[in-house]
Amino acid sequence: LAILCCAALLPVTVSKREQPHTPAAPRLRPALAWARSPLAAVGVVVAGVTGAAFRMVGPLYGLHVGLSADRIALFLAAYVVGGAIAQVPLGWLADKFDRRHVLMGLSIAAILSCGLTIELAGLGPAGIFLGAALFGATTMPIYSVATAHAHDFADDSERVELSAALMFLYAIGAIASPLIASSLIGAFGPAAMFAFIAAAHLALLVFG
Repeated sequence: LAILCCAALLPVTVSKREQPHTPAAPRLRPALAWARSPLAAVGVVVAGVTGAAFRMVGPLYGLHVGLSADRIALFLAAYVVGGAIAQVPLGWLADKFDRRHVLMGLSIAAILSCGLTIELAGLGPAGIFLGAALFGATTMPIYSVATAHAHDFADDSERVELSAALMFLYAIGAIASPLIASSLIGAFGPAAMFAFIAAAHLALLVFG
């Protein structure tokens, strides 16, 4: 992991592009994200709700729908692989079309994938893994598209503070969602987690 993290720095070191201007004393200003793009601010909160709920409570969901403990890692890996594959085509779409429309399309796809994930759970491990991959493909790119949309309205002097503000808002969603998701699973069963996530994406769609 350490070698991979170091390797991730190589493209930055060989790039000829100038680094963004860094303020003399960067501050944490969450309101900056809202000022630049309210949609992006809401989008990263929903991304935090989605990602944290699945990563933290997803193993509990997997056990509830019949996965053995040794398959939980594969379940989470399917989510990550689905999200990684989707980054490139969705990044291309976000560069070619209005990012607001791409975000709203992702919200619709995320709601549909929540329903599909619930339905596919009845098909056994293969269906559960496929559902996780579809869920990752429709939800993981939302943070990237939302942050890109916010930076469309920022100047170079704001890049660092805006990135920090967006990450702070993401963390707010990520802190709250695992507790809510686990409580819903305990009260209503495993499908309740995806109903909760779908509701968050419906809110993002309506806001968009």
